[in-house]
Amino acid sequence: MNEFQEYYYSHPYARELDTFVLSCHACKEGYEIVLKDTIFYPEGGGQPCDKGTIQGITVLDVQRKEDKIVHILKQPLPLGEKVHCVINWEHRYDFMQNHTGEHIFSGLVKKLYGYSNVGFHMGEYICADFQGELTEEMIQEVERRVNHAIWANLSVNEIFCTPSETGKYEYRSKIEIAGITRIVSIDGYDMCACCGMHVSHTGEIGVCKVINFEKTGNKTRVLLLSGRKAFDYLNHIQQENSKISKLLSANPLEISSAVSDLGQRYLDLQKSYRQLSTEIILKDAKQIPMHDSILYTALLADYETMRVFCNYCIKKGISTVMVIAKNEIGYAYVIMSKNVDLQSIRAEFNTRIHAKGGGNGEMMQGSCTATPTEISDAFSTLTGATMHIVS
Repeated sequence: MNEFQEYYYSHPYARELDTFVLSCHACKEGYEIVLKDTIFYPEGGGQPCDKGTIQGITVLDVQRKEDKIVHILKQPLPLGEKVHCVINWEHRYDFMQNHTGEHIFSGLVKKLYGYSNVGFHMGEYICADFQGELTEEMIQEVERRVNHAIWANLSVNEIFCTPSETGKYEYRSKIEIAGITRIVSIDGYDMCACCGMHVSHTGEIGVCKVINFEKTGNKTRVLLLSGRKAFDYLNHIQQENSKISKLLSANPLEISSAVSDLGQRYLDLQKSYRQLSTEIILKDAKQIPMHDSILYTALLADYETMRVFCNYCIKKGISTVMVIAKNEIGYAYVIMSKNVDLQSIRAEFNTRIHAKGGGNGEMMQGSCTATPTEISDAFSTLTGATMHIVS
């Protein structure tokens, strides 16, 4: 690295730059272009590279190779030519806002709970891995403090120090650094060795929001958004909540209570439906004539109701009972038998009717795409049973 003398470090808010082409070489992706100066930040430190154009040509990638910054373009540029560079500012500023927001968050986690950030990635969300277990309450407290730091509009400062000077500072760092160390400092919240791009004041971040978190082993992964991306996300959530509140005729701040009530009504309705379908199916079961093996097609039934029918018929003295009912896949089936080992035929039976299901030696159930006739024929072929259709 050229000791942080690159143009994008000294002019982090520059959106355009006129410079000269120092080299141009063909590569697998197109052409590798090296410029005298550049406003394009190369991928590194968990931060993606900048997007934009050079002389109107789209920049596909920007990478650091040894002490050079290489821009990948599909078209070549003449050596020594003066070129005009334009970065996608919205893309750059999104990462500046989000990177600084993550610094404050990670600094507070370290300060409050002693957990280091051991993994960092900037993509659709800002992903930060902490070496310890964080509860929802702990994360909420960090988020609250991060936003207070944002609203305080604190300065985001850079400290450059040689290896002999680094001992003067207590800062976060994941790797040993040779040469000059760039420390990004936010007074009272964080000091971290970093080569990424940041805003100059915390107020530019606007807001920081935790999107989700998950525990993996003894680590906690936190997904964050700051700035415009956080606003867009929260706006989308608000729009969805507004739609749901209108559908439920509920206050937007009382949606969870309305959903809970709706869920309970659904459970009550499901219970009533099961009671009614059981009454109907048992009424049919009582009128079924005696046979060794029967096939009954139910109009409305779930697995529990179908098992009730089978149990009643088995107790009545029928040896083998098959119930079939229409479902969202095709047909659901439940089979019970006193004289057929259903476990021994289950795999082949399910293969023949393209079914998924399980069971044991006395009962099996599942769903399939076969027709009732195909289901019955497959069972008869495997067991030798003659199924008497009773509905």
